[in-house]
Amino acid sequence: MNPPPLPEDELGEASLEKIHSALFEQLITGHAQMALMLLGKLPNLHSGENEEPNLEAAKIFIDQLEMLEVKTKGNRSEPESILLRDVLTRVRTEFVTMLEAQASEPLAGTVPPAPAA
Repeated sequence: MNPPPLPEDELGEASLEKIHSALFEQLITGHAQMALMLLGKLPNLHSGENEEPNLEAAKIFIDQLEMLEVKTKGNRSEPESILLRDVLTRVRTEFVTMLEAQASEPLAGTVPPAPAA
């Protein structure tokens, strides 16, 4: 199997700005995919199976996306800003949904309360 083409290969004679934009997009989407995989929302690329959610690991990728949002403010193109905003909205929503689902699950080994008579 051949490795995926690098953005530089696909862009040929593109300007450095276009190459940097493609690399930025690749970085953002890669972090989003990792966060979603660690939340159990996307299959693992190696196994093809969805992982058990790992909120701590997913949070690292979400934190890094948030840091990129802050550190690149004023230096992004409009499409880059839209991509980053949309990606952050999706991963934050999935993260909160997973937190809420885990909070509503009974603790292992506990007996649920009996229904009122």
